[in-house]
Amino acid sequence: MKYRSDIDGLRALAVLSVLIFHLNSEWLPGGFIGVDVFFVISGFLISQIIKNEVQEGRFCFFDFYKRRIRRILPPLYIVLLCSLLIGYFILLPEDFNQFFYSLVYSSAFFANRFFSKDGGYFDISSDEKPLLHIWSLSIEEQFYFIWPLLLVLVFHFLSKYKKNQEAWLAGFVACTVFLGFLYSHFYLSLSEAGDSVYFLLRLRFSELLVGALFAFLPVYQPRRGCHLFQWTGVVLIACGLFMLDKHSLFPGLNALLPCLGAGLFIYGGRSQQAAGGLVMRIFQMRCLVGVGLISYSLYLWHWPVLAYLRYVYGSYVLAASWLLVAVPFMFFVAYLSYRFVELRCKRLNLSFTAAFLWLFLAPALGLAGLGAGLKAVKPTLSFDPSLLSYGTDVCHGSFDKRCLRGAPGLPPRVLVTGDSHAAALNSFIDEVGRQEGWQAYVVTGSSCSPVFDFNESVLPESSREPCKNLKAYVKTDYRQYEAVVFTSFWSYQLGKEPERADPDYLPKLERTLRSIAETTPVYVLSDVPELSVSPIRLELFDRLGLSVERVSGRKAESANARIKQIVDRLPNVHWIDLGPAASQLSAQGRYAGRMAYFDNNHLNVYGSTSLGQLFVREGHRLLPP
Repeated sequence: MKYRSDIDGLRALAVLSVLIFHLNSEWLPGGFIGVDVFFVISGFLISQIIKNEVQEGRFCFFDFYKRRIRRILPPLYIVLLCSLLIGYFILLPEDFNQFFYSLVYSSAFFANRFFSKDGGYFDISSDEKPLLHIWSLSIEEQFYFIWPLLLVLVFHFLSKYKKNQEAWLAGFVACTVFLGFLYSHFYLSLSEAGDSVYFLLRLRFSELLVGALFAFLPVYQPRRGCHLFQWTGVVLIACGLFMLDKHSLFPGLNALLPCLGAGLFIYGGRSQQAAGGLVMRIFQMRCLVGVGLISYSLYLWHWPVLAYLRYVYGSYVLAASWLLVAVPFMFFVAYLSYRFVELRCKRLNLSFTAAFLWLFLAPALGLAGLGAGLKAVKPTLSFDPSLLSYGTDVCHGSFDKRCLRGAPGLPPRVLVTGDSHAAALNSFIDEVGRQEGWQAYVVTGSSCSPVFDFNESVLPESSREPCKNLKAYVKTDYRQYEAVVFTSFWSYQLGKEPERADPDYLPKLERTLRSIAETTPVYVLSDVPELSVSPIRLELFDRLGLSVERVSGRKAESANARIKQIVDRLPNVHWIDLGPAASQLSAQGRYAGRMAYFDNNHLNVYGSTSLGQLFVREGHRLLPP
């Protein structure tokens, strides 16, 4: 096939779109469609090569797969190896275990299947999975196993229609593309699978076949038509980049924007009459073609770099100073990978057997063996059990454990309730109650803020029945107490976290507080600050000597302000600000050299106790004398 530099220019557009989107999705909301442009390019090139070779009677499956192995696998396995070695040092043991399984699946081209069961492409935790991007490469490789065989069979079946063979072939592919996009769209519309199906070949094969369709259509010669096709293609891709975002139904029919755009661009450039047009001149610029040449390596390297930086930094939005180093580094290692791996391996004169053994089987098994060995010897982090939970003897989701906290020997005259953030304050209530001379009955539920009409159907199934019971208890029994203390993970309840939340939580909370306050004073506690990074990670980074300046999150502060606005306008409802005391625990998640949190938003037993001591020492009171 004659080399087309404009396709390398299109590759540059695709990879730069993906890169910008991955740096910050707000900069280019639809940048993820660059992957779909890559699918169309791959489908076009592969189908064109197979068609030419079949028609000339020289197609050989072994030669086809040998070229794929030499082209794709060496740079991939180098990226997997480097990601494995880095992950061994900076990932927590449980995170490294998960990484190891993703490595095994990636080296065998089933990464898309693995990640489809491990969450969606747009999940916030996905930003820290170093091999997540290999899903697209797995789809291409799976397509390469199916499409050549199917295409050869179709050619054989159509051999009796020599005169109209390509027309029949184009018609067959067009029908398959049409049905594939319809299936994808209606499956996404009617199922509740969510983003997990984003990775699956059955929803993506039609995108690669769009490239095949434009490889089989007869070349359109008129000059104006060629330029119109290319301009239309560029406009469609641009529409996808700026009109779609991560909330769009995708792939489905929305994927037609980038796919048809890429297909029309490639199709217009098939004619020699397209040479010299403005679109061709732009996409044949040396800078774009240069980026296109290294696009495969750049795609392989950019995501692990970003994922590991986010793992250490603890935030999706990286500091500008980090990006100013990370982006040039990506391009540098991508160029090295292209220059010294891609180019040299493509020129290797190997038989299919040698290529299969030495460029696929041996590296894949070697990576699996090395990963298993590193997993076995990776040291674990040992901690005092009190630093890893908010207590095991608490009435959280049940009423059958130690529910009483505070001054012993007194009747419980205070009810303390809320979700897991209230449960994390058991030791705080114990400490403050002892000092102020009262005892409390503390009952909580996982993710359940027991406002009277709380919609527990948004919770995980295991939390629904405990939440229902907690709500019923609070609603019927609060009058037997002299005060009610209420707190929750406010940013979660307000829908600021990735999990589902009750969309009507705020008005329900206000009605609940107003109703209780008619007979019983209510004391609403502010939430503790969230950490940017899990304290266990911070412990690991501290042992590695990774001292990092991080910007603290503001979600808890913002949520506290919204809840306080409600509290301030309700009679007999009082706001208790834990912020001044809690801020001493949230600096790196430590207090007096020990972990005060067990994850990025829950205090542990030690932290909760320390918060109570600080609260009292600074002269604050939870309840009036």
